[in-house]
Order: sequence, then C-alpha cells, then structure tokens
Amino acid sequence: MPRNYRLPMYHRQSPAIRCLNFLCAVLLTLVLVAGVILFVLWLSLRPHRPKFSLAEFSIPNLNRQSGAANLPLKFTVNEHNPNQKIGIHFDKVDGSVYYGNELIASGPAMSPFYQQPKSDTPVQGELSASGPTPTDPAWPRFAAEVGAGSVGLRLVLTSTVQFQVKLWDTREHHMKVDCEFRVGGDGSLLQEYKNTPCKLYF
Repeated sequence: MPRNYRLPMYHRQSPAIRCLNFLCAVLLTLVLVAGVILFVLWLSLRPHRPKFSLAEFSIPNLNRQSGAANLPLKFTVNEHNPNQKIGIHFDKVDGSVYYGNELIASGPAMSPFYQQPKSDTPVQGELSASGPTPTDPAWPRFAAEVGAGSVGLRLVLTSTVQFQVKLWDTREHHMKVDCEFRVGGDGSLLQEYKNTPCKLYF
C-alpha cells in the first residue's frame, strides 16, 4: 500500500439532517396514502349512468285506412339505477315518437321523480299520434309497412337529471334516451324488440 494513501473517513450525518430526512419520508408516505384513499373514494362515489330498455309500446288500430292521427300511443320504458349508494333526481320526462324523420307524436310523458340507489322504475307515458295520414308524403311507405306487419318507429325521451351523492347533488345533466323498434300491423310491439336496450346520450 502506498505510504500516502489514506482510508476514506466515514462522515456521520448530523441529527438535524437525519431528522429532516425522516420527516420528509413520513410526509411522502402520508401523501401517497391520502392519494390512494381519495382515488378509492372517487371510484366508489363516481356516478354510473342509468340504463333504459323498451318494455311495451302500442298504437291500437294502426291499420285503419284513415291513418294514425289521434290514435292513443302508450309505452313503458324500464329505467335501472346501477349505483350502490347514489340516487338520481329526474326532472319531468318528455316523449317523442318518429316514423323515419317525421315526428308523429310528442308531449309530456312522466312527472319529476327520485330514483333510489340500485332500483328500477318504469317510465310510462301516453301520447296522441298526429300521423301519418293519407295526405302525408310518407303515407305510401307507412301503409306498405303496416300491410307487411312490421313498422319501424323511434321513441325519444328527454329530461334533466342530477345524481345525489350522500348529502350533495351533482350538476344537472341533459339526458336523451333513444329507442329504435318495430311494431306489427296491429300496432303492438314485436316480440323480438321487447326489453331491448335503448341508447343513452348525456
């Protein structure tokens, strides 16, 4: 070993530096734990959108020669709240029915209501049809579909909803439910379209 070589000396940290390092480690651990807790709470309280499916739809006497004007139109759409601890406030629900791009019925369908967590509510409505009639451009196609026993229609529901998380409500969301289906020549919902899911737009 060379004569001028010296073993490196071990420099001990001062108590103040060690205390500071310990406090920084504890603070970092607390921040990480708090972040994980907040993330878990966010996942558990994050609202899930409701689900809708068409249960019933009917237009009695749809096959009459004078057209569908003034015929009563009845429907039931099942609404499911999938949230465990979050309720949903619904404002009044408006309904509209389309044949192609032609609006054939519209009006209020259901009064405001509150939906409990993890529950189902039937949204039921009755409207009065305004067409098609023999004077409408869509009448030939409509009459042909009625005669064939399969008429394509679309039911649209609109409302404003708020999610209730514990004691506070979220901001309002404008909701649109879109159900596409077909009815037979007698105006009743075809069996294969019963309980089919509807599209939901927020």
